[in-house]
Amino acid sequence: MKSDRDRSVRLLWEPPAEPTRGPKAALSQSRVVEAAIKVADADGIDALTMRRVAETLGNTAMSLYRHVPGKSELLDLMVDAVWGETEPTPRGPWRAGLEFYARQVWAMYRAHPWMLQLTTSRRMPGPHAMTRQDAAYAAVSELGLAPEEIVAVVTTVSHFVDGVGRTMADRVQAERETGVSEEDWWDGREALWEHFTPDRLPMMTHIWNSGGFERLLDEFEFGLARVLDGLAVFIESEERPLVRPQTCL
Repeated sequence: MKSDRDRSVRLLWEPPAEPTRGPKAALSQSRVVEAAIKVADADGIDALTMRRVAETLGNTAMSLYRHVPGKSELLDLMVDAVWGETEPTPRGPWRAGLEFYARQVWAMYRAHPWMLQLTTSRRMPGPHAMTRQDAAYAAVSELGLAPEEIVAVVTTVSHFVDGVGRTMADRVQAERETGVSEEDWWDGREALWEHFTPDRLPMMTHIWNSGGFERLLDEFEFGLARVLDGLAVFIESEERPLVRPQTCL
């Protein structure tokens, strides 16, 4: 296992130099990664195989292994390449910085929803992802926060974007698999709506009859503003409340 992890580290942080002179190589690590991202964007992460990527490039699957050892390493490279499409959080007012960071991540997820179908807690981080994370920490580094509070503040924003993003990614996947849009699916649930009665679901029936479910506020915009409002209370408090350290699960 150690050698496998080290292999991903080398691929991410010590990529092979591509020739700057002469004709462009027919196949390279960057071309493999680019093709894999296109497959995942078009058909979802479940459609991603080394063979499918090779077919996209007009090569055999075996030819890919000279540039990327396997699918696990390919996913690590894809994730970091997508992070490379974002911009680092600039220095300035902390709230503007965190909002910028959140919007960059949200745009990334909207362009590549398959990223949210991956297990990320133990995926090997690459230089682009870590550079963006470092810049986000820097955005709140001059507020007098303890180091662990800096981490917690940025993580709170990240978790919000991840949560809204996963809902979006689930909708994208469901529409891809069924060919039915989210709106059309709910519109076809007549049998469910018959149970929306004042005696059983008084508040939901009231909201339904008032059109509240048809005038939904933007999930991302509303949620991000409220998260930043809450962090402002914490950051600007004269005496910041103590937070218990994380307990073991």
